[in-house]
Amino acid sequence: MKNIIFDWDGTLGMTLHLWLDGYRAGLLDQGHDIHDTIIANNFFYGHDEVAHQFPDVDFLSLRIFARAHTHDNLDNLTLYDSAKETVITLRDEGFDVSLVSSSPRLLLDKGLFAHGFQSLFTSVVAGDEVANRKPDPEPFLKTLHNIGGHAEETIVVGDAEVDILAGKAAGLKTCLFTPEVNGLFHDFDELHSHEPDHQITHMADLLKVVA
Repeated sequence: MKNIIFDWDGTLGMTLHLWLDGYRAGLLDQGHDIHDTIIANNFFYGHDEVAHQFPDVDFLSLRIFARAHTHDNLDNLTLYDSAKETVITLRDEGFDVSLVSSSPRLLLDKGLFAHGFQSLFTSVVAGDEVANRKPDPEPFLKTLHNIGGHAEETIVVGDAEVDILAGKAAGLKTCLFTPEVNGLFHDFDELHSHEPDHQITHMADLLKVVA
């Protein structure tokens, strides 16, 4: 491997937890006390379906509220253990390190700058800079173009199904990141069913994967 492409949300930064806090607070503000598991399983994806499942929820206002909460709290974002240190170590060892996120550039840049990531990546592709987001391979193919890299020399590291599917579609090696704290947001057995090339529970273990 010569090139490593990281996901951001749920992989380097614990932004999923910020969104959860925002959804929870927004729902309470609307008078709805909904368990975190139900929020995590229903409010993060398939927004059209959510509106039908929860007709009493003003989902448009809720989404705006949760996004604003996430944006306003990115300065206090918790990073996954050894996330930044691992990125720096890989870069210093000569790997080309890039980032692909489904988050819009506004949110992504604030998080990266707040935690000193802005100068660590050769290429950063945000969700609003491609026509097709993951699981489409376009963001990864755009990254390969940006860095002049080849698929067979590149591995993607992410926490979600879309990372593995998009990586495979782009011809990349894939590494699934499954820290225990992400169990609220993902069914790990289902993620494993997509057969990633590697799987780690601690970001520092990536150093052994690419060694």
